[in-house]
Order: sequence, then C-alpha cells, then structure tokens
Amino acid sequence: MSKSLSKDARCFLSIYSILLLAYPRKFRREYGSQMVVLLLDCQRDASSARARTRLWLRTLVDLVRTAPGEHLNNMKENKFMRNLRTDLIAIGACLLVIVGALLLLNYGRSHQVSSILVFGYVLDAIAFTGIVGNLSVFLLIKLTRLRPLRVALWTFLIVCLVPAIAITLLAGADSNFNAPSVVIGYVVSFLFWYGLHWLWSHKLKPSQTA
Repeated sequence: MSKSLSKDARCFLSIYSILLLAYPRKFRREYGSQMVVLLLDCQRDASSARARTRLWLRTLVDLVRTAPGEHLNNMKENKFMRNLRTDLIAIGACLLVIVGALLLLNYGRSHQVSSILVFGYVLDAIAFTGIVGNLSVFLLIKLTRLRPLRVALWTFLIVCLVPAIAITLLAGADSNFNAPSVVIGYVVSFLFWYGLHWLWSHKLKPSQTA
C-alpha cells in the first residue's frame, strides 16, 4: 500500500503512525487502521498547503484531547476486571465454607458422629451468619463508600449478636436448651468470619497500592 502513495502521503503516514503510539495498545488494535485510512483520505482531499496545515492541527488537537481519555477508560476497565475477579474469588470461598459447614453438620446429625455434633452450634452459627452476613457486607460495600473492614466488623457483630440474644431469650425456658453453647457458637462464628475478612483485606492491600 505504501508504494502506491506519494512521498508526502508516506511521510504523513509515518508521522501519524508514531503519533498513534499515544493511544493504548487495545485502542490501536481496534481502531488504528481505520484512523489511518480516514486520515489518508483527508490528506488526499487537502489540495493546498493551508488545508494540510489545518489537517495536521486538527489531528494534533484530537490526539491531545482523546488519548488521555482512552488511557483513563483503559485503566477503569482493567480495574473493573480486577475487582470482578476478586469478588468472584471471595464469593466462591465464602460459599465453600458455608456449604462445607452445612454438609458436615448434616453428616454428623445423620450418623450421630459425636465429634462433629460437639461443634454443631458453631457450624450452625457459621452457616447462618455466613449467608446473612456476607450478603449484607457485599451489598453495603458495593452500594456505599464505607470502608470494607469496618463494614464487616459491624455487620457480623450485629448478625451474630442479635440471633444469639433472641434465641437465648426465646428458648431460655427450655431446660434442654443449651444457651451457653449457642452464645459460644455465635462468638466463634463472629471471630471466624471477621477474621477471614481481616485477612482478605490485608491480602489485597499490596495489589491496591501497586
């Protein structure tokens, strides 16, 4: 193609190819060839030196105006994909813990495995607070600008404290009800889930500051 172009057009194309490096690589792959063809057409239509000068000025102004915006959009897109990947990993890990706790608890009750039933209250609390607490934390973080670790602290504190008090008050009259075990189960659940969020937030800090 370049052999069929005039000397001025080849010079114009070489300079413009260098200027295109100001755009992100993805943008150049998608739109670079179209921009080159369009500009060559405009260059052919520019019959005078004044017209070619105006074309160069328009090209430079457009470059200065649009290239920073394309880099910003590219950064936002990359950040969105990183956040999406992080969210999916966190959700998957929480689901594995919740499902694992429920399966273990169901197995212990079905087969009367005493070593599992001893931790039955803890597994119950972990499953319940894991579902309600993590869903609440996820929604609050996405819908507000609150700090994730602080959201996790107060959310799991409420999610663990309210059921523990309610169950203890409602079933406290039952002599077969083990109130201390329920309270211990929710305390362990709070420490477990908040501890995971604390570890997760500290794991993310190096990548966020990079």
